[in-house]
Amino acid sequence: MCTDTSPSPATRINSCKISCDAGYYFDLGDLTCRMCRPGTFSLGGGVMFDTWDMLPEGFYAQVESFRSSFSSIGRFNNDVNCSSNNFGLFCWHLFPRGDFLASTGGPCAATLTYTVHLVKPGNLTYVYQFSDRDIIFDFEAQNDQCKSIRDSKEYRWPSTTREGEWKQQTVHLKTGQNVLQWKTIGMDVHQGKPVLIKSIEISGVSFASSCTPCPAGTYSNGGSRSCIECPENHYSQREAQTCLPCNNVTEYAPRGSAYCLKRKLCTHNDYYETRTPCDANNQTQQVYKWLQPKICREDVAEAVSLPPASEKHECPPCNPGMDYQNGSVCEFCPKDTYSDGKTGCKRCPPNTTPNYGYQIHRWTEMPKMMSSACMEMDGSSCASSDMGWQCMGSYIRSGHQHTDGAYLLLSLSVAGFRSKGGMSGGHRLEVGRISFSFELNCRSKCELLFMQGSDTKVISLIQSWIESQPRQDFSYPIMLNDSYTFSWAFQKMQLSQGKSEYDVAKIYCINVTNTIDGGAAICLPCHQDPEEEHACIPCPPGEYIDRNTTACTPCPLDTTVSDPLAYGEESCEPCGPGLSSTNGTACTTNCIFYIDGMQYNFLSLPSFYLVKGNRLFTASGAQYFHLFNISLCGQTAALCTNNVSYQIEGQTSHVKSFVCRTTIVPSQPTEEDLTLSTQSVTLGDELVGITKDATFMNMQVIQEFADLGFHNNLYFYYSTPLSTRSCPQGRTTIITLHCDPNQKDNGTIKLPSKCPDGTCDGCNFNFLWTTAQACPICTESSYSVMKEECVYGMQTVHYLPPTFCVMPENIPIVKRVPCTTHIPLELQVVIAVTVALALFLCGLMLYFWKKTQRLEYKYMKLVQSASGRDGENETELAPAESCALDDGEEEEIQFSQPLTAGILNRIKAMTGK
Repeated sequence: MCTDTSPSPATRINSCKISCDAGYYFDLGDLTCRMCRPGTFSLGGGVMFDTWDMLPEGFYAQVESFRSSFSSIGRFNNDVNCSSNNFGLFCWHLFPRGDFLASTGGPCAATLTYTVHLVKPGNLTYVYQFSDRDIIFDFEAQNDQCKSIRDSKEYRWPSTTREGEWKQQTVHLKTGQNVLQWKTIGMDVHQGKPVLIKSIEISGVSFASSCTPCPAGTYSNGGSRSCIECPENHYSQREAQTCLPCNNVTEYAPRGSAYCLKRKLCTHNDYYETRTPCDANNQTQQVYKWLQPKICREDVAEAVSLPPASEKHECPPCNPGMDYQNGSVCEFCPKDTYSDGKTGCKRCPPNTTPNYGYQIHRWTEMPKMMSSACMEMDGSSCASSDMGWQCMGSYIRSGHQHTDGAYLLLSLSVAGFRSKGGMSGGHRLEVGRISFSFELNCRSKCELLFMQGSDTKVISLIQSWIESQPRQDFSYPIMLNDSYTFSWAFQKMQLSQGKSEYDVAKIYCINVTNTIDGGAAICLPCHQDPEEEHACIPCPPGEYIDRNTTACTPCPLDTTVSDPLAYGEESCEPCGPGLSSTNGTACTTNCIFYIDGMQYNFLSLPSFYLVKGNRLFTASGAQYFHLFNISLCGQTAALCTNNVSYQIEGQTSHVKSFVCRTTIVPSQPTEEDLTLSTQSVTLGDELVGITKDATFMNMQVIQEFADLGFHNNLYFYYSTPLSTRSCPQGRTTIITLHCDPNQKDNGTIKLPSKCPDGTCDGCNFNFLWTTAQACPICTESSYSVMKEECVYGMQTVHYLPPTFCVMPENIPIVKRVPCTTHIPLELQVVIAVTVALALFLCGLMLYFWKKTQRLEYKYMKLVQSASGRDGENETELAPAESCALDDGEEEEIQFSQPLTAGILNRIKAMTGK
């Protein structure tokens, strides 16, 4: 019998663009899609990247520094090494079960590019973490002609995430060549929280000719698109179809383990103490429980066993402001009552009100407004236990049985505060304050983070501590009234296989003041409601409670008060320089100032003014600039708006304040109408002072503007108390108003030459506004008046102002007025001096004439004496002893000249003789 051994005829297919579904592979033998066998998986027509020990093949990373005309000085200088691991994209190995791709921002731009060819429409799905608002995160999909794919705007700007939160973004891709780019642009010199990418998956690519084996610690059934992690106390080898159990007596295994670990002997660190609920007799007892899941052995003689329960005893006292309401659990006292925690809740005395707050000093149980959790780095809950923190009586401590790298979270929710905050007396007013006492004991590297989040703001880091820290106190003022969630996150960063049992964080007490709810340990005097005997009502805004009468009293002029339970006139804080208040609630300005005897009027300046920062760019064309909006006096608030959905859901897309900033990312030449306006932030929520001093509070004018040396410069000081990761103390803005009478219209605004976008540190901003309106208004003594001669009863008057002031609007430069006979004061002085000089000359001439008369008489006597000696018959005269008349001697000589001769003729005659 003959057998046909010739090969089967070739199978014809209609298209070479073949792609199989997930869980299938393309069999090159019969040109069909076949299901993957158990222990393997396949994305079908897709690729998956979730291991980042090194940059996978096909990816290209580029990191560049920003340049501008100021690149050699200031914030963005040529010394920034963006190619190092301090900036840009790099593989960051956190712990053995997961890798991440990270971009740390800083003054650099980083681009991750991947090119893929799709044989059919598919999807791109990537998982990311993006919580730093000082970084712009941008995704773009382009075709082979570098043109943005239609509808890519919808996915271009991934929204921010909360601290530790992972988000998944899915982008629809079309058939053909697709160039995928992830970009990060750092807008600050600080190296903030990096942007993390955990996985990238693309479907619609060409077929997979084989299935991929499952890695160790996972398994799969037939036709799987992914592998499943092994549960706790199970393990698996590579390409496993199922997971094998460990020996429950001697071994254990975390979730997704490739092998089992040996159970250690139980110690005192493997159990914790708690107490039973209070019974009807107010009795309780301490009991002890193993940490779950239990991974130690107690069946060995050397192991530690659970201590027995204690004898019943009286229930411990509650925290201040609390009491055993239901007989077993501490709860806050009812409204209008107070308690020290040891005795029951009592009603506040008349004319008093509870001083609400959170005072947590005893940790016998977790307070109701607090919660704890454990979260892995990938965002999932910890496999070992959800008990991230444990109450220990006198303190609360971080849990033990958790993998290194996990976040142990402790959260406190605060509904709000009684005060509204604001500015007064040149300093910020607190709405409340949170303080706590803590300790860190770490044998390896560990970190404690203190964060705050609210309904309107993203979670921001307030302070962090690393490695061991002795017991210490930390206090943080809250400046904005909002509902908050304060969180403490402890992370053990040993990054080794297994668990670190000796790293622990302890918190001894937590206090939050001036809250709208909570409990009260004391009652404070208040203004009484006249209709109800025991009811208290808050004082109207701008008034305080008189300590003697408990009556509401308005604050003095130019002072404000924010606390509705303010006591005494000392609670009224004075406004900052240049500001005033008439209602006691807010310090404002009408843009007209009187400083050092000079009047300034800025009402003619625009209600808001746009200022464009310097453009920053990279060699490849990535660029951005900042657009500032300034409302000098705040009559119309400055508005900065985002044109993309870049915020966490529920947040507003615009900000209003005195000074705000928007980041503008211009479109590329290949794009149309894709200019981005985002990252709108406020730089000046409050105007705190207007003064000629170059320093005020903790703010100082940049040296470049302070060195102008013009004595009439005015400085406007603004403040934003909200702390951020880059600016823990908030942001400040100083606008220098410089007088220049030669400036036209509204003048010009200049940024510091060494800081291309108005700031050198990202937190303190400076602007120089040069305008004629910044000059003081001239007074009557400041300008000169010149009058022309009188013509037909009218004359023209010219007012000439000096160079350091501007003419008031009610005084024209040239004016025609009727002539007046009034002699000006200057002319009167000239006439008086002339007449006095003439009289003086006349008196002087008369004096010399009298002297001449006497000299002439003596001279005549001398002549006659000389003539007698020459004559024979004449009697000799006695010689004259003096040419002048003796005292009392009268002139007796008779002149031969006619009496009608004038004085001038006499002088001439005497001269002739």
